[in-house]
Amino acid sequence: MDLLILESPNKVKDVKRYAGSLGFSCAVIATSGHLLDLPPMADGPSVDIATMAPSKLQPRDPRAAEQCARIKDAISHASRVIVATDPDREGEAIAAQVWPWIPKGKAWRATFEEITQAGIKRGLDAMQPGLHDSAVDAALARRVVDRLAGWHATSVVFEKLRRKGVSAGRLQSAALRLVVDRYRENTAFVASSTFGIRIRLRSSDGVEFTARLLGADNTPRVFSTRAEAEASPKPKTGVVRKIEATEKQQRPKPPFEATSWLQVAQKALGLSVKDATAVIQALFETGHTTYPRTDTVRVSQEAIEWAREEISLRIGPSYLPAEPWQHKDRGGAIQGAHEAMRPTLPHEPGDLQRRQEGQWAAAYRLIEARFLASQAAARIVQQTTAWIEADGLIFQATGQVELFAGWKKLLATDAEEESEKPEKSRGDVEDETGSLPPLAQDQTLQIVSCDVQTISTKPKPLFSQAALVAELKRLGIGRPSTYPTIVPLLLSRGWVTEKAPIKKTKSPSLSVLVPEPVAFDLADFLSSALPGLVDPTFTASLEAALDNIESGESPRLQVVSQWWSTFEHELLVAKALPPKLPERKDLGPCPKCQAEGRTGHLRLIKGTNRTTQAPYEFAGCDARSDGAQLCDHTAPVENGELQKLASCPECRAPMRPVRRKDGGHSWLCAQHGWFLAGQGWEIIQAPHCPNCDKPMTHRERSNVKGSFFWACFEHRVFIDSNVFGDRKPSAKSVGTARQARK
Repeated sequence: MDLLILESPNKVKDVKRYAGSLGFSCAVIATSGHLLDLPPMADGPSVDIATMAPSKLQPRDPRAAEQCARIKDAISHASRVIVATDPDREGEAIAAQVWPWIPKGKAWRATFEEITQAGIKRGLDAMQPGLHDSAVDAALARRVVDRLAGWHATSVVFEKLRRKGVSAGRLQSAALRLVVDRYRENTAFVASSTFGIRIRLRSSDGVEFTARLLGADNTPRVFSTRAEAEASPKPKTGVVRKIEATEKQQRPKPPFEATSWLQVAQKALGLSVKDATAVIQALFETGHTTYPRTDTVRVSQEAIEWAREEISLRIGPSYLPAEPWQHKDRGGAIQGAHEAMRPTLPHEPGDLQRRQEGQWAAAYRLIEARFLASQAAARIVQQTTAWIEADGLIFQATGQVELFAGWKKLLATDAEEESEKPEKSRGDVEDETGSLPPLAQDQTLQIVSCDVQTISTKPKPLFSQAALVAELKRLGIGRPSTYPTIVPLLLSRGWVTEKAPIKKTKSPSLSVLVPEPVAFDLADFLSSALPGLVDPTFTASLEAALDNIESGESPRLQVVSQWWSTFEHELLVAKALPPKLPERKDLGPCPKCQAEGRTGHLRLIKGTNRTTQAPYEFAGCDARSDGAQLCDHTAPVENGELQKLASCPECRAPMRPVRRKDGGHSWLCAQHGWFLAGQGWEIIQAPHCPNCDKPMTHRERSNVKGSFFWACFEHRVFIDSNVFGDRKPSAKSVGTARQARK
């Protein structure tokens, strides 16, 4: 029996069913992604510099090791092995990992652009007895470069910055710098204001609309000061002097490719980059849409014909253009190996209706609507401009009316991808997109109001997830397979957080990416020490070089060696730099160092607990030699100062302050044990039992968290405690009373 090896286990059931219906009886197994990888980063770069190849590959985890054994066993029982991992660079690399296990003459390579019966048939009919070796080389080059860049740069960063949670990488570092630079540009921007005049007019039938004052050059007139604008005449009536109406055709947007999908999915559906990637992958694996990691808007003639038939059936033949639209790819470095994202062509009655149901229905509807709209007729609008004279001044009113919905009949959302052009600072001017009432030349209009309009310049907005993906594509940083990983990585490392925009707009605003303090330190250090790693041009040129390897234009060893020679030089310079230690408050000499003859000082160290997000601070000794820590002495801190020590009431020996898990404070004497303290660390004198005159114990109630009492259990005397001030108790599960530390 033949064996078919896939990449995703989610495809196994459907592929086996479709293959069986084609009369192709086979066993099907999945690799579940990459089986082999370089050893963990802790083991070193694991790259042979002479060959620029991994010095060792091993199963990426225990589950992958088990799957390797299963696949080898399945291969041993197969008469023929067809490797059908995903049709991209990484899929080819996974196929190359399996290939050596297959006996000579039994190995075949197939690719499935869509998980449908027709897609499986096309893939099996076109299978080849060999791999796309240049694609394997490109994937290998990318992995080697990423490991060398990541391991060496992270080592330098960790050594020079000396703080937890920092690392570096070929794509993540370039993306981080973009976020940091945009934030600085945005916050440093100083707005400037000019002023215009806008009048509100009322037609004879009572419809109101607005018009802007024009200057001598027939453009909106602006005043440098509000006083100058307010001094302008305030007309009472206006006369229509000229009207122009023109029809414009708006051609449809092309179908989605990887980056446009990630952007519109966030704007229209509220999906993060991570979630949008998971959804489109699930739709592909269930056979609803074509391969998702594509960079082209090209579609097959068969798909175009189906779209035109579907448009005619749904909304009528009048919504079909005379000839199909031929959409052009945006931006450079388009590989075009796969079609655009589109619905797979249905082959069973009710297939399309079933796709409109379930957890991915909204995403599918958007992809289907965008694809069908891409082949629908142009939308036609009428743009009307009226010039109105009032007291010798000329005002302009504009409006737009839809004459024919065209593709808009199918695509309800206005969400669209970002422009490919670099974004510039802009003025805060409200566009006129409404309609105008019927107007006639020489018609008299009543002026309802005349107002001064403030026009303020705005900075480039902070990146949203969608906008950052668009910027990465525009600059050529990354490819469709890497975009979904970059933004989630920045967020998961805690370098960047998502926050709602400060200024609300009329339209819903996406959360923006805001760099944390560590991001500034990391981006600044990399920009000065390893500029090539964060330079968009250099990073994009490497992406282009990887594409050249895949196309067979450049040999892998030459490309990687040239990159390494440049990067190695930067590494040598970076390693010679002195450590960039954060400025930490000096809290005085370290007592342990004083006792042992060193000159260490205690420094204030602040941080945030990764699990609870609670801030913490303590004092640590700064004594070091050749980068190694000499003294491990620490001391508690209160409000940025060393905690004052207290003496034991019994023996006068110094005690150690302790912050308890229940939120309270205690002092610990090595000889006499625990002493309860208040919120200000003052020692609390326990009340004495009125029956036996012994000190009472302090406990927390078993069923109310944060509620404490004094107790003498021998005589069953209980007194409510307010040692911890006004902290409000909260209910908790009932259990046995537990004693708080005294």
